[in-house]
Amino acid sequence: MTEGADRPLIWIGRTDYGRLLWAMDRLSVQAPDVSAFLSRELDRAIVRREGDLPRMIVRMGSRVLFRRDDDMPCEWGKLVYPDQSATEGQISLASRLGVALLGLREGARMPYSDADATMRWLSVERVLPA
Repeated sequence: MTEGADRPLIWIGRTDYGRLLWAMDRLSVQAPDVSAFLSRELDRAIVRREGDLPRMIVRMGSRVLFRRDDDMPCEWGKLVYPDQSATEGQISLASRLGVALLGLREGARMPYSDADATMRWLSVERVLPA
């Protein structure tokens, strides 16, 4: 995947940022491809105090309505840290989908490759704050 204009801006709160760096380190052993993707996303993120973030962005703990491709149905999920046990309806940051959702604004669209290396266009339809 290439960096470029097709990747929208992402925002991350300072509090989450530190924990995300820790998660990235831990993932480097068990899921190096996800860790590398998270590293690239953190490098390009706009990091701000939580009160200075746009209202409708996907944060850790947010519930998000998203679509993996234009021709696929919408799905709801809650973004959780890798050290949390992801149950049904939760999306772990230990997945490429979780990393791709992180920091996106409601209405944003972004390319990403899923677990089987299929290229998809991820769209964020709605964000419910944590």
